[in-house]
Amino acid sequence: MKAKLLVPSLIAAALISACGSTPPTPEERAMANQMQKAFLAKLQGMTVPAAAQQQAAPAAKPEVLLSAAELAEQKQKVDATGGPAIFYRKKDGIMIDGQMFNDFEGQVANFGGNRFTGEFTYAVENFDGSFTLKYHKAHSSEAPIKIGTVWKRGGQFEVRTVTGKKATGNSVIPTSDGFIVGRSGSAFRYFIDGDSVKNITLLDNYHIAEHQKGDAASTGFILLEKDPRDENDKVGGLLNSFKELGNTFGLNKFDDYVLVSIDGYTTVPMDVGLGGKNIAEHSNCKRQNAVMNKCENVEFKESLYTKLGLPNYSHYYWSIDWVQTQSGPMAIYRTSTKVKIVDINNKQVHTVFSRTLGVNDFVVIENADGTTGIRARLGFSKEEVKDIESFIRNNTTDIEPMQTLQSS
Repeated sequence: MKAKLLVPSLIAAALISACGSTPPTPEERAMANQMQKAFLAKLQGMTVPAAAQQQAAPAAKPEVLLSAAELAEQKQKVDATGGPAIFYRKKDGIMIDGQMFNDFEGQVANFGGNRFTGEFTYAVENFDGSFTLKYHKAHSSEAPIKIGTVWKRGGQFEVRTVTGKKATGNSVIPTSDGFIVGRSGSAFRYFIDGDSVKNITLLDNYHIAEHQKGDAASTGFILLEKDPRDENDKVGGLLNSFKELGNTFGLNKFDDYVLVSIDGYTTVPMDVGLGGKNIAEHSNCKRQNAVMNKCENVEFKESLYTKLGLPNYSHYYWSIDWVQTQSGPMAIYRTSTKVKIVDINNKQVHTVFSRTLGVNDFVVIENADGTTGIRARLGFSKEEVKDIESFIRNNTTDIEPMQTLQSS
């Protein structure tokens, strides 16, 4: 700033000394003073508006919170129209009654939906890495409503509802009527209706699985995954490899994944292991010949899809499903050689498909009339049961009692 102020003084001095030793006339002094004032005014004009602009910059407006009554009123408007629908997850969003559901604000990352009512809550991924939780009803004439925002900070999630409620945890699961926040040993279920929160007690040595295929609200069950034995034991280590070998020969059963009722009274272990959820990622590869690469490093990471974009059918997400039926909640899971249905209310397990060489995959088919079917791929052939409730009522073979938890 001092350097800028010296400029007019030097110019004025130059004008005064321009006549050599002859003293400046009154007119020359007046001109020098005018030039000095003009430069000072120009400098002030360059600096003052910037300072004024900083002082006048408006402060960020605080987020306007809703009351529980205002949120309930918004939900009632959405619920006034629309109805039951079939939901199906796609890699890039949700299919509702065979049509892709899109949100103007971003890509749908996860959802929980009730086919009997058409209610669903979903998460939209934002450009800054946060997620917006929204509630909607299939075919409603109203726009979806925002119920909260989720931020991921390291390995933790922070949720804030539009009513001001805050929660942190290791996972956030959208349900058809709100969401669930999971922590080590406990979880919290948020209901849009009533803007209320309920505590959920989890099993010891288990945590809420990251990926939930069934809707917790309509089925009453959430999926838990067994904790690793130590920080470096991501998939069970060597012991898990022996368990997988024994499981293949029918010597033991897994209990790495368990469905538990939200009320805490029912536990449904399923014979599905941890090992299948990871895929290999190779790096530092060099081509050896036309068909082979040699890679120095390999890292195993959890993924729902392969590098080709196809489902990683070994992942528990594709191996476990659960639905609400007219006969009560049912769980469906795949072992290496069978697809089984768990009739939870009657505590029985029915084998619906079996193949010694292995079952490739299966898909649950929820029909508009309320029935539920299963289609499985067994080698090069496909088999289908159109109504699992009818199958269970008429089945007399391959029935076993519901599995129990093994001692750790």
